[in-house]
Amino acid sequence: MAVIMVSSKHDQLFITYMTAKILAMIKAAPTKKLMVFAAVSRAFVFTTALTSNAIFGMRRCNDCWNIDFPFINLFSRWDSGYYADIALKGYDNLITAKWEFFPGYPILIGTLGRLFALATHAQLLLVIHFAGFVVSNLAFFVSVHYFYKLSMIVLSNARLAYKSTILLAFYPAGVFLSAVYSDSFFLMLTIGSLYYWRVEKLGKSAALGFLAALTRPVGILLLVPFLYELLVESSRRKTALSYLPAITVVLGYSVFMIYSLLMTGTLFANFEAERMLWGVTLHPMDRLQLDFKELFTNPIIIPYLILSTAAMIGSISTVRGRSETAFSLYAACLLATYLLAPLDSFPRYSIMLIPLYWVLARWSKNSYAKSLIYVMFFVLSVIGTGLFVNWYSFY
Repeated sequence: MAVIMVSSKHDQLFITYMTAKILAMIKAAPTKKLMVFAAVSRAFVFTTALTSNAIFGMRRCNDCWNIDFPFINLFSRWDSGYYADIALKGYDNLITAKWEFFPGYPILIGTLGRLFALATHAQLLLVIHFAGFVVSNLAFFVSVHYFYKLSMIVLSNARLAYKSTILLAFYPAGVFLSAVYSDSFFLMLTIGSLYYWRVEKLGKSAALGFLAALTRPVGILLLVPFLYELLVESSRRKTALSYLPAITVVLGYSVFMIYSLLMTGTLFANFEAERMLWGVTLHPMDRLQLDFKELFTNPIIIPYLILSTAAMIGSISTVRGRSETAFSLYAACLLATYLLAPLDSFPRYSIMLIPLYWVLARWSKNSYAKSLIYVMFFVLSVIGTGLFVNWYSFY
């Protein structure tokens, strides 16, 4: 009888162990599948880039440059040169175009580039561009992973979270998530900070929020969801640690402002660079004239504007719960900021409108809407990627 009892106990332990393993595998399965979809999305972007470059080739222009690095050079266009230059030389004492770009991403790719150069003895500028490409693509996969986890918490619906994450992976401005641009890195930091905020890991949220505010000017808008929840949830206000993410976001933004003061004599070198070099202004008539010119010159901006604005209206009008309200307010502030900036970069800016993917996932429950969204994504992705890699206006 004793032997039978021991055997039965072992069987119970084995069954419990296997049940736990199976449940863990089931739980992990969506994440693994999403990584496959993420890889397919990158393969699509890379194939489109190579094909369009082979068919159309790079346009001839005086301001275009080539880093002479096969394949990687297709993803080092436009602003990539500024990021690489900051990574290589830092900022100037005078206000130049480089001051428009925050230092988080250049610091990282500059550090990695120097390590690669020491290991391979390759030209530093080339390996900085290579480091930028690697960082952007790795950050993209991490963003997909954490966006699914965040969506599961906010939406409480596995199917919607899954669809939303696929839409993020295949967003038509996705070429920028593989390019030597800060967008992918900033997306990862923002989603990571918001995720850890929701799961009460405030130290990690604060660290990522600090880096996000040091990577892009709009990183400061992470204050919106943080402060909103502090206002509406009294239990958070009673805990000192709850204020830490908001404090570190302000600190990250302030670090660059103080640095710009020491270097140029003004806290607002970033805004001065935008005003002097790109004509950024808040004057209503000047803003409207510039917007009209940009839309007429680059009509590919229009579908992104329509899609983003419609999704934000849908998000605000159908918001469900406190968490979604916080994210909708955050996205609304982002959208307002983007509309005050030059619209040329709106397609890639719209990547950061997190509720956009949740709204599109809900709309895609309708088969006609789903087909329209997928066709729009495919067409815009092909056109945008082809424009970017061949030095046409899409930046």
